[in-house]
This record gives sequence, structure tokens and C-alpha cells, in this order.
Amino acid sequence: MARHWKEKLDPSKHRDFMRGYQDAGGLPAEFPHDNLIHAWAYFVEVAGFTFQFVSPVQIREALEHFERKIHPSTREQNNGSEHYWQPWYSRLPPGLNASSKRTKVVRALGSALSEYESET
Repeated sequence: MARHWKEKLDPSKHRDFMRGYQDAGGLPAEFPHDNLIHAWAYFVEVAGFTFQFVSPVQIREALEHFERKIHPSTREQNNGSEHYWQPWYSRLPPGLNASSKRTKVVRALGSALSEYESET
């Protein structure tokens, strides 16, 4: 059973795993400096894995990734970065792109996206 929820963004607790190319630990989430703006961290738990996002735009990006059945090669030229710097989709658990889990992930991400996009 998939579930999704959101929490108030806490930079000491939440990380941004999808911003650019970064190490597996993610980058600190960007927190608005205006006290009137509430920032959120979004979570989607499905197929034994919990996705963490800092915006609905990232949920859409993940949904578009999982909607594709065939993904291009992740091999890219190393421009001097260390070997563990990879895009977010290269660090997903094995088997999450398998067809049975992929359909569950697409359904869960779509459900979360429709709810959170309607709030904004």
C-alpha cells in the first residue's frame, strides 16, 4: 500500500536528492528566508522505498522518469568529478524500475502529484 505525506521543511533534517549532480547524501534543502512562506518536504512511500522531494516539480520529474519503460544509458563523461557523483535516478534501489514495481511507483507518484499540485 502506497502512501504520501508532507512535512514542514527543516534544513537540518531534510535533504534535496534531486538537485543537480551530487553525492548520495543529497544537498541541504533550500529554505525560504521569509517567515510568511511555508516550505514543505514531500514524501512518497511505495514498493518498500521512500522518495523525498522538496517541491511538486521534483515529483513530476520522478513521475516522468518512471513513466518511461526504457531509460537511456547513465554513462557520461567524467569531467573531473569524483566517481560517486551521480544523477538521482542512478542511485535508485535495484528492481525499482521492474515493471511490477514501476507501475506501483507511477500510480503513487501520480496520486501525490495531483494532490500537491492542487494545493498550490
